[in-house]
Amino acid sequence: MKIQKLSVVALILSAVYSGTVFADQAADKKFTDDASYAVGALFANDLKSIIESQKDVITYDNQRVLAGIKDVLDGKINVNENEEIRKTLQAMDEKLKVASQEKAAEQAKKAKEEGDKFVAEFKKKDGVKETKSGLLYRVEKAGEGAEIKASDVVKVHYTGKLPNGDVFDSSVERGQPVEFPLDRVIAGWTEGLQLVKKGGKIELVIPPSLGYGEQGAGAQIPPNATLHFDVEVLDVNPSDNNSDKK
Repeated sequence: MKIQKLSVVALILSAVYSGTVFADQAADKKFTDDASYAVGALFANDLKSIIESQKDVITYDNQRVLAGIKDVLDGKINVNENEEIRKTLQAMDEKLKVASQEKAAEQAKKAKEEGDKFVAEFKKKDGVKETKSGLLYRVEKAGEGAEIKASDVVKVHYTGKLPNGDVFDSSVERGQPVEFPLDRVIAGWTEGLQLVKKGGKIELVIPPSLGYGEQGAGAQIPPNATLHFDVEVLDVNPSDNNSDKK
């Protein structure tokens, strides 16, 4: 009788233990499945961004893209040792470089045309003056106090626009003024802000030679871009150390 009771207890414990194992296995499989899918989705999201950014140059076949991924994951090919793939990647790189250069040249041409047109119109406004360097400016408010020096630290609010009116940067929109040594910014700012004093407001039209030139800046400022700024000088202070100018 005792043996029978022990056997029943053993069976019950065995069933409970087995159920736990099976439940853990099921949970592990679900986690593995979910993790695998998540990694695939993450990779595909980055891959999609690359494909989209290159669609004007190369039209990728999604099925072939997936086939390449599968062959690598299945160990059928080693990209580092495959000469055909290496040559294809080199050809792609050259094609993309040429397209990038052509696009930059087109953007530079367009930016120059828009800039020249904007400058011609801006010169017609009352109070506009031009410096020897080609900087155009219009003082809205002269400000008060000592003249600003290139070595001073200025605190300003500003809005920067392209000739087509697109705003590429604005401390006003952010609601946070910016403070910096005046000799560490583009030449158009260094020269232009010395034309007013603390509390002054000035409108600047900066040619490419005094801005970001043929390189442009990031995705928002193209090569050869003319820049249009509205600037208010909130404060001016002598710099404690300008010997480490970058």
